[in-house]
Amino acid sequence: MDHADLQRRLATLGHDTGKPGWGPRMRVAVHDELTKGPDHVLTQFDIDQAAAMLGVEAAKVWAVYEVESSGDAFINGRPTILFEPHRFSRATGHRYDKSHPRLSSRVWNRTLYLRSQDGRWAQLLDAVALDVDAGFASASYGGFQILGENYAVCGAHDPWSFAWRQAQTEGDQLEAFVRFVEGNGLKRALQRQDWAAFARGYNGTAYRLNKYDEKLAAAYAKRRAG
Repeated sequence: MDHADLQRRLATLGHDTGKPGWGPRMRVAVHDELTKGPDHVLTQFDIDQAAAMLGVEAAKVWAVYEVESSGDAFINGRPTILFEPHRFSRATGHRYDKSHPRLSSRVWNRTLYLRSQDGRWAQLLDAVALDVDAGFASASYGGFQILGENYAVCGAHDPWSFAWRQAQTEGDQLEAFVRFVEGNGLKRALQRQDWAAFARGYNGTAYRLNKYDEKLAAAYAKRRAG
């Protein structure tokens, strides 16, 4: 998708994006369209249904949600995100590494992860200004923090459509999680409580750096005890 395609999509959603090409009005339109708010907050019933589809205890689904989102699927009406500069670099063939070092890095660099959601959203929109598909594909979204590059396995047509769905409701985020786990062969690891294997498939090979497997195990134990 290029900027003209995105502009047409936004226009059909009722936004005035201004003159052709990326500009201030288009940036605002993207931001506003993705600021939908949690129209449907997850309930135990929702989690129970997802758990049944995956053949696992509800506590395991809750554990992933709590570790990935830190309890916040939406902040100020927007899905919580994390922009990944090393993913953007790879998706764009490293062509922005020198010109936009805060957005594009050939190697993983923790210092490029901004703390605030405002800062992360600014990164995302700046990246989309350079490359629509790579920008939306290089952020993880919502309660389950799934990267936009996984749009196809999650049932979306393109990275923008995935980001848009993640901005609708927590129910949409939960559906994407179920599709992601099933589509990437992680159901068995979750069923047998192999947190290391699940974290490797869900968070990547660097999962040990953030102790994702340990955090998942602890969150699961706490949920079961509660």
